[in-house]
Amino acid sequence: MKIVPTRRTDYGVRALINLAQNHPEGQAAPAISKDMDIPVGFLRQVLQELGRAGLVNSQPGRTGGYALAKEPEAITLHDIIEALEGPAETPSCALDGGPCHWDRACAIHWVWLSAREAFTEQLQSATLAQIAADDAELRSGDLPAPLIEQHR
Repeated sequence: MKIVPTRRTDYGVRALINLAQNHPEGQAAPAISKDMDIPVGFLRQVLQELGRAGLVNSQPGRTGGYALAKEPEAITLHDIIEALEGPAETPSCALDGGPCHWDRACAIHWVWLSAREAFTEQLQSATLAQIAADDAELRSGDLPAPLIEQHR
């Protein structure tokens, strides 16, 4: 199984990292696009969705741009993913593909539910402030990238 963010989420996280690290007063979409190597048209769509979710504020006009609507400590990775991908809760059965009902739960229902809850808890505990700080340390070489083997 492969659990990775979509391009939409990748761009959203990178744009928010840029705002958290460098531009607390705000930044125009073309500048964020250039700084983070994100296509500006796609970035504008992502920033609009983040705005609808209350994670960024936009200032229209020639000198306008986007700024975080909350402190980076108050924005979680879960908030960002749900803003861009929709709710993590899914009404679909893991095995049968149809609606999930307790009266006819599948054999892996409890396992899937527990895994989803643990995954969601991790996403809710990771703040934009932590992610931005890790990103800065990784870029400067002060934080070595973790090896996959260390996490097994």
